[in-house]
Amino acid sequence: MKARICRAVLALLAIGLVTATLVPLVHTDQWWIRVFDFPRIQIVCLILAALAGYIALFFWRRLYTWEWALVAATGAAFVWQGSLIAPYTSLYPRQLPVSTEKDDSGRISLLIYNVRFDNDRIDPLLDLIDEKDPDVILLTEPTPWWQDQLKGLTEDYPHTIEKPQDNHYGMLLYSRLELENPEVRFLVEPAVPSIRTQVKLRSGTTVTLYGVHPRPPGLKPPDKGEGTEGSDEREDSDVRDAELMLVAREVKEIGEIPVIVAGDFNDVAWSGTTRLFQRVGGLLDPRIGRGLYNTFDTSNWLFRYPLDYAFASRHFRVAQLERLPDIGSDHFPIFAVFDYAPGAELEEKVPEPDQEDWEEVDESIHEGRTED
Repeated sequence: MKARICRAVLALLAIGLVTATLVPLVHTDQWWIRVFDFPRIQIVCLILAALAGYIALFFWRRLYTWEWALVAATGAAFVWQGSLIAPYTSLYPRQLPVSTEKDDSGRISLLIYNVRFDNDRIDPLLDLIDEKDPDVILLTEPTPWWQDQLKGLTEDYPHTIEKPQDNHYGMLLYSRLELENPEVRFLVEPAVPSIRTQVKLRSGTTVTLYGVHPRPPGLKPPDKGEGTEGSDEREDSDVRDAELMLVAREVKEIGEIPVIVAGDFNDVAWSGTTRLFQRVGGLLDPRIGRGLYNTFDTSNWLFRYPLDYAFASRHFRVAQLERLPDIGSDHFPIFAVFDYAPGAELEEKVPEPDQEDWEEVDESIHEGRTED
């Protein structure tokens, strides 16, 4: 009886893990499928537990033919899941090398932080800003209350882009570097802003900076505008994907100029959407070869994912990349320091989109805008 129970439990676990691995391969924006992009690390850990169970069962009794088939399928799932996670370990080659620049006039440092709109812990953020002394501060989810509490920052950060909101999607940007052509844009939804601006480095080089915070799948939508009500239905990933693809396509179209795209992507680094975003935009991920830098959720170490990023074009090197301590939000802040390195673009290989990628981009944009 014990052996039968053990076999049944292992079989159900293996079938569930293989299914959880196969589901994200379905080409759809349905939220209940796209959420399976997130827990790949947890799935890998459970796969190892299942395989360990089958090893124990092998030495305790024996495995039937159907169980060997489950072992093979579970092992294949492990290889697939592991291949997606492996780039975000120190064993993998770094996609953006360490900076060797001695002249810091081409340096830009960014503090990226989702403040959580109902969080009221201002002092820890101000202390962190004093400690890290970033050139640019990008905050997502700020309300008008946050804007008022942070008005003292403008003494040291005179260049600002401010779009606080009460719907989880406000944005504030403070910069001590000069901004050129700053703008708040609503690429897909009237309730979800993004930022685009040129930032003038101390060297005189101009960098195009995007700030993004698209809506995640699986949540209820924000209000569409004044006088409207949000839907009770869970939202699919089409709107998020459309915004990211619009930014990626624009980065590709503007050509060979330095670009940084930062913010809360509400997507994990290894998802098909984020990898497509990289290929289309020709952007590099400083976490590859360095680590996961999980930023959400601060209160749950078991289910914690990398959602807050700073992607850069191949014009840059990484001087510093750090996940900072919990200072009150459900997100950890990220501190990224890039050096503009003339000639770096001649060395780095960037991901290249193929025709299928462009078709997927067009489809994502069409579906996201149709939904809106």
